[in-house]
Amino acid sequence: MKFINAITFGSKKSFNYNSANYFTASHLKSGESISALQVEIKKTTHKTSRINAECADIHTHQGVIEGGDITIKYLKGGKISANIVGVDFAEEGVVEANYVHIKKLGSENTLVGTDIIEIDAIEGSQNSITLKPLFDMEKYNVVSALYEKIMFYKKELEKTQKMALIKHLEIENRFLEAQESRAKIKSIRAKREIPESRLLMIVKEFDMLSRSYQQLINVIDGLKTHIDIAVAEFKSYMEEGGFVYPQRVICNSTWKSGNKITFSLPKCDLTYHPLNDENASEIYLWYNCGLSLDANGEFEIKTN
Repeated sequence: MKFINAITFGSKKSFNYNSANYFTASHLKSGESISALQVEIKKTTHKTSRINAECADIHTHQGVIEGGDITIKYLKGGKISANIVGVDFAEEGVVEANYVHIKKLGSENTLVGTDIIEIDAIEGSQNSITLKPLFDMEKYNVVSALYEKIMFYKKELEKTQKMALIKHLEIENRFLEAQESRAKIKSIRAKREIPESRLLMIVKEFDMLSRSYQQLINVIDGLKTHIDIAVAEFKSYMEEGGFVYPQRVICNSTWKSGNKITFSLPKCDLTYHPLNDENASEIYLWYNCGLSLDANGEFEIKTN
């Protein structure tokens, strides 16, 4: 990123330039704009001010700042877009960064991170906290397709096994009757007589039931083979890339109600609403590596 000297709109009286790349001032007033490697604002920035800095240390921030490593004592309705952001107290602010650390979180803030959002103490509500994990989309698309295939086969297997169990029970219930009917038919035919149609129908229906059951068994065997092949391929991708998501929201105090945590995913967003006084020190994303049918999709939100 290329940085240029300070650009100001309005009065420059409040500025004290220590060097070509370092700028310090007590206030950043309405309409004023700064671009520098390092910026220090000892008191406040106006809500219409703008800062672009590799490093910035600001007491009270109400304007807009973009940069690398940003430290704010009091974020009051301002917006920050940076790599690493540390804020002592935030209310009605917007923070977008890879790593976010808020010591005290007031109310009506919007926090967006790609890696870690850490909060020491939550004092307010109506906060929107969003994690946007960075995905290797090429790999994710392959793994996701395999996941969906496995889940489809597993659901079909579960359904088919239930159908087979019902037919097996029906076969067991009708087995003796069918065997007795076969014996009677054999005895009647030995006398060169014609068996009753009722006996013939009992045996015919039993044989049809047995064939239907065997067809289901064949389907089950085929589904198991498909599952084994897809699972082996799925696991190879998981092992090669370590398909793990370490991104999380860390809270070093109990939660207040009325706050929302969202994980923004390729196919959907997952949302979690902590309860009042809930002790969830870590809220993170879990991928259904176990391929369990009990899971609600590929991802679930878990807490520690």
